[in-house]
Amino acid sequence: MSGEKTQVAARDESLKNSDIGDYEEDKTVVADEDAKCHWNGAEFSDGALICAEGVTYECHFSSWMKMPGDC
Repeated sequence: MSGEKTQVAARDESLKNSDIGDYEEDKTVVADEDAKCHWNGAEFSDGALICAEGVTYECHFSSWMKMPGDC
């Protein structure tokens, strides 16, 4: 995993947010390759890394995947 992590606030469920999955789950996601992830209304591109409350998430085909390790 490489790249800059964007620090974000805790999720506000009143705003637009993408689903969260677990990096270690064997999850099949069917999505448009140009699909974006959302966190508190902000849009992120596929592969973007964010840090929220000490947890790293990666945007993966319109879903946030919780990554191992801390921010």
